[in-house]
Amino acid sequence: MIGKELIGRESESVLLKIRQEDVRRFAEAAEIPFEDRVPTTYVESLIKANIDGFELTIPSLILGEQKISYRRLLEVGDRITYKRRIKDVYGRIGKQGKITIILIETTGYDFSGELVFSSTATFIAPEKGVDDDKSA
Repeated sequence: MIGKELIGRESESVLLKIRQEDVRRFAEAAEIPFEDRVPTTYVESLIKANIDGFELTIPSLILGEQKISYRRLLEVGDRITYKRRIKDVYGRIGKQGKITIILIETTGYDFSGELVFSSTATFIAPEKGVDDDKSA
């Protein structure tokens, strides 16, 4: 059950070196040109930061929206640490019935501790229970 008790849970920090081969494969999969630059949407692929009690592989989980803010663009060779945190969980009634909305924030920092990017993803899970509903 996805409920409000998940709000505030965080993953452990994950260390990542941005490798050219990984960026090239991401660009190919996204069908965007690879020009030795890290695409702005690359942070969507950062999924190794697992949050205890929550799985992004839940069947029928849909990515509804993603917002990414950069302090500076990522470059091949960068080393960053990133983590995920469940920002909010709430229920709504949609066209297909009851849905659960899960907001997950991902933040990435360089080795000097400076914020490089933050991202908020809105996931939608149909017909799953929520402890405290908010009506649409």
